Amino acid sequence: MLLSFDDLDTAQREVRRLLAAGQGQDLEVRLGAKTYMRTTPLVFTKLDSGRNGHTVTWTAEPGGRVELSGGAVVTGWRPTEGGRWVATVPDAVSTPRQLYVNGLRAPWARSDWLAHEDCKISAEGMTGAGTLGVAAFALPSDVELVFRVRWRDYHCRIADISEDLVRFAEPCWTNALPGTGRVGPHWDNTAVGTEIHSWSMFATNALELLTEPGHFVWDSDERTVTYLPRDGEDMESAEVVVPIAEQLVVVDGAHDLVLKDLAFAHTAWHRSDGYVGAQAGLTLTGASGPLGEAGSHYTKPVAALTVRGGRRVTVSGCEFVHLGGAGAVLEAGTKDSTVTASTFADMSSGGLYVGDIDPHPGADAADEGNTVSFNTFHGTGAEFTDSVAIWAGYTRNLTIERNTLEHLPYSGISIGWGWNQPEAQDPWLGGNRITGNRITDVLRVAERQYDGGAIYTQGPQRGTVIEANYINRSEYGTTANDGNGIYLDEQSSHILVTGNVVTRVGYKWVSNWAEYGVENRAAGNWTDNTITPAFSGAGSVMEDNAEGLTELPPEAVRVAEQAGAGPWPAPVEALGNHGP
Repeated sequence: MLLSFDDLDTAQREVRRLLAAGQGQDLEVRLGAKTYMRTTPLVFTKLDSGRNGHTVTWTAEPGGRVELSGGAVVTGWRPTEGGRWVATVPDAVSTPRQLYVNGLRAPWARSDWLAHEDCKISAEGMTGAGTLGVAAFALPSDVELVFRVRWRDYHCRIADISEDLVRFAEPCWTNALPGTGRVGPHWDNTAVGTEIHSWSMFATNALELLTEPGHFVWDSDERTVTYLPRDGEDMESAEVVVPIAEQLVVVDGAHDLVLKDLAFAHTAWHRSDGYVGAQAGLTLTGASGPLGEAGSHYTKPVAALTVRGGRRVTVSGCEFVHLGGAGAVLEAGTKDSTVTASTFADMSSGGLYVGDIDPHPGADAADEGNTVSFNTFHGTGAEFTDSVAIWAGYTRNLTIERNTLEHLPYSGISIGWGWNQPEAQDPWLGGNRITGNRITDVLRVAERQYDGGAIYTQGPQRGTVIEANYINRSEYGTTANDGNGIYLDEQSSHILVTGNVVTRVGYKWVSNWAEYGVENRAAGNWTDNTITPAFSGAGSVMEDNAEGLTELPPEAVRVAEQAGAGPWPAPVEALGNHGP
C-alpha cells in the first residue's frame, strides 16, 4: 500500500492507525519533496513496525528530495566593521558551534597552534594568559581552548582569567586532567599538559580571531553571530542555517522498518560538560562517575539518527550531512539491521556507531548480525578530530563491507573495546568481517591526532577477518606518530588479516605490538612498507606477505580496484607517485 503525505506527524498517525487495524501488507510512506524542520525527533516504536513479515518504508516521492533538518534560518544580517556581518539568532538556539552558509559549513574562528612550552597546568587552570594572547580577548568566557594529545581531543571553555591564570569551566577541566581514575589504562599520560607525550593547542571563538573568510564567532551576551563572508557571498540573499535540534529520528524498539532516500541535516550537539575525548569520539562526561579501566562508562556522541533495540531496521540511500554530532548510532541490542548505500559527510563527530561498551550485555542488549555496506564517508570528524568514520564496540557478526572512507582526521574503522582489563575479558565480541573497504587519506598529519590506524581493533575477536581492503595514505609523510595501516592494538586477538593492499603509511603497515594480543595471523597481504616488526603475542604469525614493493602485482591491483562503494574499477595510486 502506498501512502503520500507532506507532514511527518500526520503520516505517523495514519500509519499507526492502519497497523493497529491489522493492515496485512507492506506499507510505503512517500513524503513530499521539501525540508521538514524538526525541533524534536520523530520517534518510531513498536507501534510503527511492520507486521507478520511485512515492512513499513518511509521514503521520498520518486525524484524528490526529503530533508529532515534540525536547524533554523538566520535572517536580518547587517554589515559591521572589517567586512563582517552580524545577525541575532533565534531564541531556541543554545550555543551555535557551526553555521551553514549556502550549504557550506562555517566553523568558529580559531587561532594558529599556540606555543605553550612555558604554560603550567594545574587543577586551578593554566598559566600563560598573556603569552598565549587570550587575556586580550574581549569576551574570554565565550572562548574555548582545544588540546590535542595523541589520539585524544579536548575542548574546554574558559571560565575566567585572573592575572596570568586561565580557569576553565567544569567538569571539563577536571576530566581533562590526570588523576580521575575514570579513564582507560595508563591514559593519564595523555591528559592535558602531559610531559610524557607532546601536545598541541589553539584558541577558538574570539572576535579577535575572525580573520579567515568562511568562519564566524558566537557572542553569548548579545546572542549574535558574526560572520566573515567568503568571496562572492551576498549576506543579504544568502541562506544561513543554525542548528537547534540534536536528534532527528529515534528508532526505539521498532522492527521491520525501512528508512530510504532521506536526508538528515543541521543537528546541534549541546555539551554542557565540554568535550573530553576518550577514544574514537566517545567522551568522558559528568562531574563524577564510576571508576574503571575498561572504558565502560564513556558517552557516545549524539546522532541525527539513533536506533535502539531495533530488529531488521534498514537505512538505505540516506544522506547524513552538516551535523554537529554523529550521523547514526545503532545500539542497545540492535540486531539484523543494515546501513547501506548512504553518504556521511561534513559532520562534527564520527559517521556511524554500532554496538555498545558493556563487554557482557544481557541477551536483549547485545548487538549482533548488523551490516554496514556500500556507504561513503567523507570529511567526518570536522570538529572533534579524535572521532572515526565507523566505530563498533562490543558486537558480534558485524559486517563492514565495501565502504569508501576518505579524508579523515583520525582512524577510519575502529572495532572492539576494553583493552587488557580484567572486566573486559571474554567479551561479547567476535565473528566480525571488515572486507573490501577503500580507506584513503586518513590520520591526516595536519590535525595532530596520533596513534591510530586506517583499521583499528581492540579486544579478543574470535572469527574476525580483515580482508581485501585497500588502504592508501595513513599518517603519510611522518614516521614519528604511530600512524598505522592495520592496527591490532592492546588485546586484539584471534584476528585474520589477509589479502589487503596497504600503501603509504607513516609507520607500520600492520601492528600487533602487545604480548597479550595473541593468535593473530597476517598472511597474503601486499605493501610498499618496510617497517614490519614481528608480531608480539603468543601464537601470532606473519607469513607470505609481499613487503617493500615498488610496484603492485596485478592481483593486488584487482583487490584495490574493487574495494569501496563503487563505481568500479576504482583508481589505484601508482607506488612511484609520492606527492602530498
